[in-house]
Amino acid sequence: MNRGPPVFNRDVGPGRTNPRTRGQKKLSLFSRWWSAFSRAVPPPEVPPAAPPALRGWRRRSFWFGLAGVLWCTALVGMLATQPRGPSTPPDNRPIVTRTSGYVTSDTCRSCHPGNYASWHASFHRTMTQEAKPGNFAAKMDGLELSLDGVDYRVDRVGDTHQIRTKPAGSPSHAYGPGKDIVLLTGSHHLQVCWTETEQGRTLGQFPFAYLIAEKMWAPMSHSFLVSPDIKQVYADGSWNHGCIICHATHGRSRPVTETTFDSRVEEFGISCEACHGPARDHIEAHRNPLRRLAHRISGGPDPTIANPARMDGPTSSLVCGQCHSIQSFIESEDTRRFDQEGTLFRPGMKQLDPTRAVTRPPRGEAVKASTTAPAHAAGDSFWPDGMIRVTGREYNGVEASPCFKGGKFSCLSCHEMHPERADAATLQDWKTARQMKPGLGESDAACLQCHGSLRQNLTAHTHHAASSSGSRCYNCHMPHTTYGLLRALRSHEISSPNVKETLDHGRPNACTLCHLDQPLAWTADKLSDWYGHPKPKLSEDDRTLSYGAQWLLRGDAGQRILLAWSMGWAPAQKASGSEWMYPFLIFSLNDNYAAVRFAAWKSLQTLPGFSGHAYNYTLGDREQKEAVDQAYQKWWHEVRSPRVPYRAQTLLRGDGMFRQDLLDRMLDQRSTRRLLLAE
Repeated sequence: MNRGPPVFNRDVGPGRTNPRTRGQKKLSLFSRWWSAFSRAVPPPEVPPAAPPALRGWRRRSFWFGLAGVLWCTALVGMLATQPRGPSTPPDNRPIVTRTSGYVTSDTCRSCHPGNYASWHASFHRTMTQEAKPGNFAAKMDGLELSLDGVDYRVDRVGDTHQIRTKPAGSPSHAYGPGKDIVLLTGSHHLQVCWTETEQGRTLGQFPFAYLIAEKMWAPMSHSFLVSPDIKQVYADGSWNHGCIICHATHGRSRPVTETTFDSRVEEFGISCEACHGPARDHIEAHRNPLRRLAHRISGGPDPTIANPARMDGPTSSLVCGQCHSIQSFIESEDTRRFDQEGTLFRPGMKQLDPTRAVTRPPRGEAVKASTTAPAHAAGDSFWPDGMIRVTGREYNGVEASPCFKGGKFSCLSCHEMHPERADAATLQDWKTARQMKPGLGESDAACLQCHGSLRQNLTAHTHHAASSSGSRCYNCHMPHTTYGLLRALRSHEISSPNVKETLDHGRPNACTLCHLDQPLAWTADKLSDWYGHPKPKLSEDDRTLSYGAQWLLRGDAGQRILLAWSMGWAPAQKASGSEWMYPFLIFSLNDNYAAVRFAAWKSLQTLPGFSGHAYNYTLGDREQKEAVDQAYQKWWHEVRSPRVPYRAQTLLRGDGMFRQDLLDRMLDQRSTRRLLLAE
């Protein structure tokens, strides 16, 4: 409580006695401190000629002056540490505004330094950042790129980077005026630049993405699994009405017209309050030191803030599911309210935003894919039986898992948002290990938390040696059947290999993604012998030809990319051998989908003789064919061993050449389904 300025007793001071009697109140804490301080530091001596009244006035003036100087010094220091910003917010990009009890992550730092440090080190924080010089993943100043008849140049102007354009091949003086890069999305696998549009806070997009691991720029249309006829993935305003929902905290798109926006966020990136809810009430309650002490001693729940670690499994998972899911609005009016006010969901709620629902396609039955479906239709993100097939939507898979239905299993069963230690080395390992709990990454420990009975004799369940990748729970029950960010990722729907599902829905199963060289009949036999699965009726090809070889040639782009990626996966190379993979990966360097070419190139680099193999997957068809010919010649003359007998089931002749009749037939049967899989 603010009690006002202390009242000083003019009769109390150095060399004077306290006139208070026993019956008077004791000195206040501040007055007692002041009295001790005054005795310890006497004021300068006053010349004896000065009268007593003047001497007392000088003493009091000195102490009040000293206190004023100290107070002003403290105030200046405090103001100097406050974040400084422009007096008016920028008008060419979305801005941060405070609403609904949010206070920003910086407010959490003083009381929770360890948790703040782990959040600050995470990729969640940098989902969206202001385009400041230190936030770019690539060197930008002087960058020059060309695409579809347009030359682009980026120059730094003060603390801003600007993009200028001109017709390709025209002289440099033809560059037009610059557009500021104002926001950045991503900092892990790729980074995307968003620009001003001269339409208020509506954002446009630099049509390239920077691939961080490869240290290269690629057209945006080559950074996702995109049908070759799609030249532009994002239009002006895409960030404002799409990305803002999950790449910022409590974003509000706020449409002005159908194509312009006045967008606001609580914080760029995924902040502390995205997972713990608005923290104003929490901070106000804990300003009282006695309350803080009592809460720390009790160790109980805190009703003023949400803590996913203390919630039941389904409620905790919803905190992640607010972004990591595919959702749809229930009513059209809900869309308009959402655009203006943002989500109604707050961590700790038992359901997502009441106006939205997690999209759940029919499950357990074959849903035939349409060859005429528009690009980026909702169906592209699901396998025909409703299992999710694109990354970033893990909640759809978790929710459909048998483990989830028990009420205890959640995202935090395997992942942790704040490691126990917050030193730089620990945080770097934690971040690169997908924020897994210690000891749970790529081991059986996560599953054995609940399935402890399998621990004593795991090989009796897996039918693989204990040291084999086939005895890892993840590999059989969370296979790499989802895709995003130019790579295959593990499904988060816990399932078991099933040949009938592979036949009905076209989804590779765990066995076929590891034993790429084996026919589907081989998998059916193993699952029948080991687990009693009925053997489905199979075609001649599925009885005699490698599943991986077949579907890398005739599958749709989503199937092809999973199989191309799997050929670079060390457990698959060990289980099925890698000698026969060269011609398939080299052939795929000319796939009509850029993302498939990328996956084939990365997998080819893991094979002996092709480490560091140079190839630009973004080039045109003629350059691709030249690259294929050069790579094939290198393999045939420098890498291939004539002593290796290539098996007929891999669609190859004994010397490693394609069996031309099978190659032609597989390509004639290739799926023409038009796909767009974007995270």
